[in-house]
Amino acid sequence: MTAARVTHGYSPVIMDNRRERLRARVAASFPARLIAVVLLATAVLGCAPAAASTAPTAAPTPSPTATATLPPTEPPITPSPIPAATATAGTACAPADLKASHGLVEGAAGSRITEVVLVSAVACSIDAFPALGLRDATDAALVGAPSSGPGRIDLVAGTAYTSNVRLANWCAAQPAFPLTLEIVLSGAELAVTGTSFPDEGDLPPCNGSGGPILEGTAWTATP
Repeated sequence: MTAARVTHGYSPVIMDNRRERLRARVAASFPARLIAVVLLATAVLGCAPAAASTAPTAAPTPSPTATATLPPTEPPITPSPIPAATATAGTACAPADLKASHGLVEGAAGSRITEVVLVSAVACSIDAFPALGLRDATDAALVGAPSSGPGRIDLVAGTAYTSNVRLANWCAAQPAFPLTLEIVLSGAELAVTGTSFPDEGDLPPCNGSGGPILEGTAWTATP
């Protein structure tokens, strides 16, 4: 038995057409509804707070280590070779260090006088007043006289020093000529070069007892 169709006063054909149009509307509206649902879900997700992103942490940069600056190292000092010992001021002069000569021999008031010039090759010292001696041609000592004054003098190498030497009161016999004047240095003798002092036949006169007198003035540096 077939169920009766409710037509609400419309013909069955009209009712069937209405049903078809309704189905078509429903079918046509389904994709639009689906798109709306998808868009709504997307909007909801977009409004959700984003997950906090963890920024990469930069690795700590190691600080440069300060390097201690050392002062420049002085080069090792190489000791200089010690030179051979030489005479210095204050060291007694040796005869080998000196040269002496005399000039003209002159006579004055019973004396014979000459100027002696002394030059040292090194810095050394001698008596401020010369100690003197006199020898004859046979090298025999005739007269010896100590320094006539106190003190010492430091000689500058290459500088000339002078002393006026006097011989007086010759009462002895005639010696063998030529006579050589000499400077006495701590027991050693330095011959003074030049002519005989005094010249042969020109000895000073005898003026009394006491023996010959031989003396010199203090050494003086010449300009």
